[in-house]
Amino acid sequence: MSLRNLVIIGVLMELCYLSFYFVGETPDEVLVFIVVSVIVYAMLAFIIYHHRSVDKAASSDNRLLALIIGFAILFRLTLVPHAPVASDDIYRYIWDGKVAAHGINPFALSPNDSTLEFLHTTDLPSKVNFPNMRTIYPPLAQIFFWASHILFGDSVAGMKLLLAFIDFLTIVLLVLLLRQNKLKLEAALLYAWSPLPIMYFGLDGHIDALGISLLLLFIFLVGKDRYISGAVSLGFAALAKLYPMFIVALLIRTGPRLKRFLMPAIPILLLAAGYWLYHEPTGGLFESLTVYSATWEFNGSVSEILYLFFDSHVHAHVMSGVLFLLWLGWVFYVDRTLVEKIFLAFLGFIVVAPVVQPWYLTWLAAIIVLRWSVAVFVLLGLSTLSNFVVYSFRLTGFWQDQIALLLIEYLPFYALLVWEVVRGRFRVSSPNLVLGPR
Repeated sequence: MSLRNLVIIGVLMELCYLSFYFVGETPDEVLVFIVVSVIVYAMLAFIIYHHRSVDKAASSDNRLLALIIGFAILFRLTLVPHAPVASDDIYRYIWDGKVAAHGINPFALSPNDSTLEFLHTTDLPSKVNFPNMRTIYPPLAQIFFWASHILFGDSVAGMKLLLAFIDFLTIVLLVLLLRQNKLKLEAALLYAWSPLPIMYFGLDGHIDALGISLLLLFIFLVGKDRYISGAVSLGFAALAKLYPMFIVALLIRTGPRLKRFLMPAIPILLLAAGYWLYHEPTGGLFESLTVYSATWEFNGSVSEILYLFFDSHVHAHVMSGVLFLLWLGWVFYVDRTLVEKIFLAFLGFIVVAPVVQPWYLTWLAAIIVLRWSVAVFVLLGLSTLSNFVVYSFRLTGFWQDQIALLLIEYLPFYALLVWEVVRGRFRVSSPNLVLGPR
């Protein structure tokens, strides 16, 4: 695709993001969110499809890479000043940071505790979701929230600016990983122009951005044979969001034999040390995490089927956990590359998890730059349909999954996944991209 045509598509994407500034703070904003996601993702798919027919042996174009990164920054900065649309999680982040900045452990008290009334403002904690629950976010996330408060106070835009900067570092790391694996650098466009990180980090501001960057740093360091540093990075990734703990066991089979038992110990010890720093005697560290893991449900696929066979959703959640552990066991023993195993671990989580918020998929949005899958790419695009539940909730105050939406979202994904497996296109022995080698 020529630079001129890519500029045209980039401008059209930017106009889509600017459309948020022409809609008031009403439930209709969520509809705009869905429409913009679909349109931008369709344009991204068009770019990828077009590149399948070009010379895959062509060398990377530095001008093209600069254009991709330039628009990626513009897209994110365009949305930073706008208020969150599809999620209000960032208000919890700001509240936690404010509480910590006043010398109070954010795990100790829920936002609606009368002890914290002196911290109340017009927005806080009135805009915090589940104000009767204590925070669920792990220690490094809490440090990030505290730092944002120190720098920007209660500013939503300030915190989103920090997240956008971290997301920019993610793009840089992807470029470095593509170079490390001798793949075309402009393949970073798969993530840089994807509406998932742009809208869930630049617009809604989710902490996953921090965890993803640290996970990619782990992959990069291991690729440089810096195994201990990589293990440290993985530990910090888990301290930002717990998902990277899925792959800790993989470290036993990574790197020199003498370090294979030290490497998984490092992230585990870092995680334990991080939580120890926030220890408080009333059990608040894991209270909300336990409730979330045992009872919450939204936008799951396999879990919805399990609910039909169990009289208790708690039992269905336990079975989902068992299935995931069995999947991780297979991933551990199968002979695949590290990137492939990370991809499979996160894919298995999305398949069996009872809660699949669309921003959880941003982890896969980054990983498919290194390990392409048509099925996953389609799922990333269709995931925005789950926001119709958010739209319905804003109108009626009633939150419930809709079976029709789940079928539209997941059936194409599973059909394409089966097709990839049957056609032998699912297994790869090394990182692969639709944009080809350099």
